[in-house]
Amino acid sequence: MSFAIVHFIVGFVSILTVLWLLSVTRFRLTGAYFGGIWALLPDAEKIFDGSFGELVSDVHHSSVADLFFFHNTLDQESFRAANIELGVLALSVFGIALLLYDWRFGRRSPSVSMFESSVDTDDNHG
Repeated sequence: MSFAIVHFIVGFVSILTVLWLLSVTRFRLTGAYFGGIWALLPDAEKIFDGSFGELVSDVHHSSVADLFFFHNTLDQESFRAANIELGVLALSVFGIALLLYDWRFGRRSPSVSMFESSVDTDDNHG
């Protein structure tokens, strides 16, 4: 399970970075989410059985899986040995990516005083 998180985050952060660089104005996080799902597709062999499950398993165990954000490379034994370290690194990169995203594209709410909300207008103060 923890390596699935690594796969998801690699896909998520990769697409988020590309969409940031392309100045796409809408659906950045949606695209990044689908990038994370795309990175997990070779692991669908654990869900499906029958001929489709075999097909997905063949893709998972081949170099074609690298089209899914280096899935095959990340599944190599050398990376699996550093499972905990990669999980912590991936979650750290994920957090930094979200902080940078919020810093760059987040909306700033207007400052409010102690007893009013940000939706109050001057007309409401009587």
